[in-house]
Amino acid sequence: MLLAQLQVFHAILKHGSFTHAGEYLHLSQPAVSSSIKRLEEELGVELFHRFGKQVQLTEAGKVFERHVSRLLAS
Repeated sequence: MLLAQLQVFHAILKHGSFTHAGEYLHLSQPAVSSSIKRLEEELGVELFHRFGKQVQLTEAGKVFERHVSRLLAS
């Protein structure tokens, strides 16, 4: 797990979509999607429910969010 993946995850939460997170991070939407896909594969869980351009955290995503928020706040 890379710090960049955690930052992408956090940006999606903050900005509400993969596209807006990419704009904020100066990444393409496919780069954001790829980063999250690799993170989900590494963790073995789905972090987001995807509804077109909208996303919602899964239960595993909510747990992961708490850990990421603490890590990035440090």
